[in-house]
Amino acid sequence: MIDLEYLTDYILRVRVNELMKRVNQFLVLSAFTALTVFTSLTQGAEFQKKILTDKYFADGITSGDFKHDGQRDIVAGPYWYAGPSFEKKHSFYEPVSWPPADSPSNCMLEFVYDFNMDGWDDILVLGRVHLHKAYWYENPRMENGDWKKHFVFERVQGESPLLVDVTGDQKPELICHWNNHWGWLAPDWSAPEKPWRFHAVGPPREWNRFYHGTGVGDLNGDGAIDIVINDGWFENSAQRAVDWKFHPFLFSKEKGGAQMLVYDVDGDGDNDVISSIDAHGWGLAWFEQQQKDAQITFIMHKIMGDRSELKQYGAAFTQPHALALADIDDDGLQDVVTGKRRWAHGPNRDIEPAEAPVVYWFQLQRSEGGKVSYVPHLVDDWSGIGVQIEASDVNQDGRTDILTASKLGTFLFLNTAE
Repeated sequence: MIDLEYLTDYILRVRVNELMKRVNQFLVLSAFTALTVFTSLTQGAEFQKKILTDKYFADGITSGDFKHDGQRDIVAGPYWYAGPSFEKKHSFYEPVSWPPADSPSNCMLEFVYDFNMDGWDDILVLGRVHLHKAYWYENPRMENGDWKKHFVFERVQGESPLLVDVTGDQKPELICHWNNHWGWLAPDWSAPEKPWRFHAVGPPREWNRFYHGTGVGDLNGDGAIDIVINDGWFENSAQRAVDWKFHPFLFSKEKGGAQMLVYDVDGDGDNDVISSIDAHGWGLAWFEQQQKDAQITFIMHKIMGDRSELKQYGAAFTQPHALALADIDDDGLQDVVTGKRRWAHGPNRDIEPAEAPVVYWFQLQRSEGGKVSYVPHLVDDWSGIGVQIEASDVNQDGRTDILTASKLGTFLFLNTAE
């Protein structure tokens, strides 16, 4: 039961701001069209907000070409929104709108790939770690057809699985952990409609099913893709029959992050790691790769701290539970996109649940001598994130847009900068 004193305080602090925004929004909202709400201006980018729905259907969002017409479409939860206008929506499984104050939805992450290799994009849906089975939905190859449902696996563990090719076979694997091992799930590509199998890497160890912090990238410069977790990284052996060597390194002593991004932040020729420090608390950082005694280690550099460090870093918000890497300002450097997860555990838990559900991009800047800084830019203060955020050019105009889904709805921020 929600504490009434807390709820009253929440209404006084936030509801007026919400109401003013919603009045302006719904003056022009149609039951059949997405809504352009306002334009957000930041250095090097200008964003136009479109509300695809104001209902809570999902915590995950991504894009693909579901019409097979060369246009990008958006999928969040049970709906896909047809590009390039994103005004027409289609359901591919039964839509259920979830109460925002309750526990998370049945769609935590979604991934797009042509799993049956028929030339049409399909959709993989992951639910809650401990409650839902994973399925992929087969594109019916017609705009209003029924999407056939295929069972993938009983549970996909870890809060930030990734669908990416780590084996070099030009097909993606689903990075997660199972039965005390990290590794990946993959189908038999000759029969993708059958259940997927788990392939373990590294030594066994007990891992929390709600593990925070997962990424991939080449950390040792050998050209192979390694698996990065909050506790260290697994070195790609390039041989399926050989265990991947685990290199322990604790990136965060707190809960750990969400997606862990691998990128050469300082431009020195080796890849670094970017991660939130606590997906349900404070902090965002990049970890500079260095060599010590011929071994890879990392030094943490904060990008954002807690509210006492607001003046130093320029932004402060909790629950950065989804991260993406993209060149927002088209300067050739990859920036970080994240935000505040909306009510991960309801309106009266976690830290600062009543603060504005923001979306930010952090502009990477390099100066002479290899100095790195990140400049925060507010995209929006009334949308927030779930556990997946995408930064990609969905309307194919040459500029990177931002897609996010949260307990406030599903949102598209079109980058309209010249």
